[in-house]
Amino acid sequence: MKLNKNTILAILLLAFFVQLIIITYNYATGFIEVSGVINFLTRLTIGISFSFVFALLLVFLDLQIINILDKLFPLPKKFIPRIPSELFLSVIVGAIIGSLVTIIAGTLMPYVDGLLKNIINNSLITSVINIIMISVIEAILWFRRGQESLIKSEKLERENSQIRFETLKSQLNPHFLFNSLNVLSSLIKHDADKAQNFVDEFSSVYRYTLDVIEKPVVELREEIDFAKSFLYLQKIRFNNAVDMEINVDVSRLNYLVPPLAVQTLLENAFKHNKATADSPLKMKIYNENDSLVVVNNLQPKIKGADSKGIGLNNLRKRYDLLGVKLPQFSVTEKEYIAKIPLINPE
Repeated sequence: MKLNKNTILAILLLAFFVQLIIITYNYATGFIEVSGVINFLTRLTIGISFSFVFALLLVFLDLQIINILDKLFPLPKKFIPRIPSELFLSVIVGAIIGSLVTIIAGTLMPYVDGLLKNIINNSLITSVINIIMISVIEAILWFRRGQESLIKSEKLERENSQIRFETLKSQLNPHFLFNSLNVLSSLIKHDADKAQNFVDEFSSVYRYTLDVIEKPVVELREEIDFAKSFLYLQKIRFNNAVDMEINVDVSRLNYLVPPLAVQTLLENAFKHNKATADSPLKMKIYNENDSLVVVNNLQPKIKGADSKGIGLNNLRKRYDLLGVKLPQFSVTEKEYIAKIPLINPE
């Protein structure tokens, strides 16, 4: 909430009603004498002027209180300690502002019954008003946050749907499908048992893809099992020109990652590097504390694969939507290294 035109107008109206209440109350209780309409309007004009200035200060201080309490006692988790803290601070601020306004007004237009009584009286009134004011500000901010959260949630859902569509489209890659079917066709002719294993792993790959595509995260254990099936298919396809080494701590297998994150990194390696009997593609998957590391040796294809980095950008977006640390990618003289954060399930 900022001090825009609407807020300033609202404060001006509030200053009018506050002074109207204070003058009327003080007149009714005998604290001041009002000799006529002109005297009343004079008091009201002076009061509104001072109240308006101090109300701006009051709103500013209330916003600072809310900002501080948002850090110390965020809602709704710490509702119980926040309420008395907010009430106490709003009363203190109200009493201070009420006293300052009364002192300045009393200096310009002395009170009949003395300054002290009016300071006490007006401080109490201003404190009550400030409690109402800070409650209204909180309600407005809560409503705005709710609206912003709803808009953000809808935006995230749209982005998630788009990302899921892009991910599913990439996983149902026709090149991978046709290559796998060609390999299967060849295996059926020469090795029926291996062909059966190939079909089992191939079905596992697509079953997993369809099962997890709607999930925001999956356990690393599932991703590793999926990676083994995927690498098995690639190893058959490239005539064993793929070496794989998987070494992940058991204590990290229940950690979470976006679905198909590991395959995205593996596909990236196959897309940009050759795999032959003389120069096998070497893959390593392991964890460094709470990060999963996927490494492959560099042996670029003679003709570089056309790439817009969609897969890796997609992976970054999914981590960003989860609100966690983003993946890191680096290249050394001999290796390409990808590190993706593991999300603690607790």
